[in-house]
Amino acid sequence: METSNQAMESKYYSKLNGDTGLIIGMLLLLVGVEGFVLYKVLSETWEISGNFFYLYIIFVGLVIGIETVGCLSVRQSIKNHMFEFKYYD
Repeated sequence: METSNQAMESKYYSKLNGDTGLIIGMLLLLVGVEGFVLYKVLSETWEISGNFFYLYIIFVGLVIGIETVGCLSVRQSIKNHMFEFKYYD
């Protein structure tokens, strides 16, 4: 019985690592797309937006920070409830 629980726990943590990889991939994709959009906007409107470039940096920093906290919260929630709800069965 003990080895069965250890096998299940090992399986669950392996799957959690896979989900962590997906969450990191999603976060990297979001940051990449936002960086591209910021680049396109700034490159097309630099004469106008050059004077308040710092606002763009602050805004993007806040958005990335909020996304990171959200992704970490999702991972923590999965980790907290994966045995309770038999998430990976």
